[in-house]
Amino acid sequence: MEILNKKSINRRKILLSVVLLFGLILIPYRVSATPLAQDNPTYIVQAGDTLGTIARRFGVSTDEIQALNNLEDPNALAIGQQLLIPGLEGITGLLTSSTIEFGVSLASLARQYQTTQDHLITLNHLISPSETIVGTDFIIPIHEDQEPLNPILAFSPDETPLEAAILSGSSPWQIISNNQVKGTWDIIPGEALFGPAEISEQPGTIQGIEQISINNLPIIQGETLEIHIQTDLPAQFTGQFNETTLAFFTEDNSNYFNFSGIHALEEPGVYPLEITAEFSNGTQQSFNQLVLLAEGGYGNEWVNVPEDYLDQDAIAQEDSYLEPILSQASQERYWDRRFIYPVDEPCIGSLYGQRRDYNNGNFFFYHTGLDFTVCAQNLNVYAAAAGEVVVSEALYVKGNAIVIDHGWGVYSIYAHLAEFRVQAGDIVQPGDLIGIIGNTGRSAGPHLHFEIDILGIPVNPLSWLDQEFP
Repeated sequence: MEILNKKSINRRKILLSVVLLFGLILIPYRVSATPLAQDNPTYIVQAGDTLGTIARRFGVSTDEIQALNNLEDPNALAIGQQLLIPGLEGITGLLTSSTIEFGVSLASLARQYQTTQDHLITLNHLISPSETIVGTDFIIPIHEDQEPLNPILAFSPDETPLEAAILSGSSPWQIISNNQVKGTWDIIPGEALFGPAEISEQPGTIQGIEQISINNLPIIQGETLEIHIQTDLPAQFTGQFNETTLAFFTEDNSNYFNFSGIHALEEPGVYPLEITAEFSNGTQQSFNQLVLLAEGGYGNEWVNVPEDYLDQDAIAQEDSYLEPILSQASQERYWDRRFIYPVDEPCIGSLYGQRRDYNNGNFFFYHTGLDFTVCAQNLNVYAAAAGEVVVSEALYVKGNAIVIDHGWGVYSIYAHLAEFRVQAGDIVQPGDLIGIIGNTGRSAGPHLHFEIDILGIPVNPLSWLDQEFP
């Protein structure tokens, strides 16, 4: 508290000095607007583009694009080729594509790229401003002679516009000009304001938060949703995604993480994400936005197993047994860096997410893990990351199985084993020998079924083997 008081005193001294200086040299400031040229905007051809897809994207005809660009062969587009786009009155510059991040709004895009909301609505065929959906590609016009502005501050309810301007190294008039507002009275507390790069401070979406980021947009069926919040103010964070409660964990009270599993059979579409921050002074702020969930593109496969292992009651009984174990989120994170492969020779037999037909239509489901076939000189199975063994026993579907709790709701599962080398309660490190590959349970042959679950939702294990979380 003493440190905050000193910062507050120093800040007020600076403000008082600058306010006195402004009072002595205050001169009326006049903003002049330079009219935009009426040239056609330019689009750069991307991989997979055809004249038809480009025309549909901008709501014009292929004949109009062909005529304006003097194209002799409309089927001979080259990646990187520049095309003038007709029919976009008043819009100029280079039309570029950007993925919408969490916290970005139509107003903030217009301010950052010094364009208008009407132009963004036209280019992206929007019906309402709320259609800035996280994970979607957005067309934005940029100009070579005009650098995009950077976020400079999130205007606080307890600051005057003059205070906010001084603290950001800007001026009230520059803020008014850059952010397309009528005056300081038109600025909404908490919204991000923009200015030149040299005064950038990268404010957060919510007042008091530096950044909220989501990994790998758009979110994909069967993948891991990671939300990272950076803040200088310790807080309690909660959230909701598609009616699922999000829990956040921290090790330093500055970086907060949530890991959630997106079900492989979740219907693609747009879902609401809400994040709420409750600070130590009792204030609470929330932010919500729609987020795109895209299809995973998983294939189909046919598997034959002993008929005894397709009993629905037995399957449900095993699920009921594992559910309370996998739904617990330990406050401590055991793992560090990327997960390692659990076998010596990672020969992959079946991928995660495959839609499976068991025994020619007797049972349908999807593959919840990653299968490793036998191709090494040994049958050893190793712990993929540090954690605590919470299950080491014979199950119905998974056969002899080991479950390791890695903390923060993340678990790894090793199924169809022939032998165990650990028991429940053991603490393991990455690379520790935990079992031997076998053919127990619902198995069509000797292999290791390797699974990553987040609070009971199986996710793509390859993502955890190929990239680092957090």
